[in-house]
Amino acid sequence: MLSVNLDASALLERPDVAVLTVRDAADARAQCATLAPGRGAVLLAAQPLDDATRHALGTRRALGVLSAAASVAQLRAAIDAVAAGLQVSDHVPGRAPGPATPGVEPLTAREVEVLELLGKGLTNAELGQALGISAHTAKFHVAQILAKLGAASRAEAVHAGLRQGLIGL
Repeated sequence: MLSVNLDASALLERPDVAVLTVRDAADARAQCATLAPGRGAVLLAAQPLDDATRHALGTRRALGVLSAAASVAQLRAAIDAVAAGLQVSDHVPGRAPGPATPGVEPLTAREVEVLELLGKGLTNAELGQALGISAHTAKFHVAQILAKLGAASRAEAVHAGLRQGLIGL
């Protein structure tokens, strides 16, 4: 059973998106069949849904599929994305669900701040200026972010940050 302590008003602001907890692919198909045509849905799945199920469910509606262990930030981001008509998932085909780099410490608040600025395309010098730090310190933060997210480039780090709900669009 999912226990997410969400402010109910956040969901009421998005009546066009249903948030459903599902056990497996069959449960997901059954619950989505009860929704009004075109109504978006965010599925919180106890078990990963296979690619074919996600594809079939997403052809008729905007769809988000998250692990039942998704954070509140990830859930809110998925609701917003689905309300905008997007398809979102915390599953990457060919990769087992879970954190990008298991066992690696999470990003610090400062690293998340740097990651958000990376998403805007800032250089190390521009990062330093925006944060009141040296370009060398900004470069150090970027290197730490790349290592923690298992990313080979700034773009890949931003993509991982978006996928994991660390930053928004």
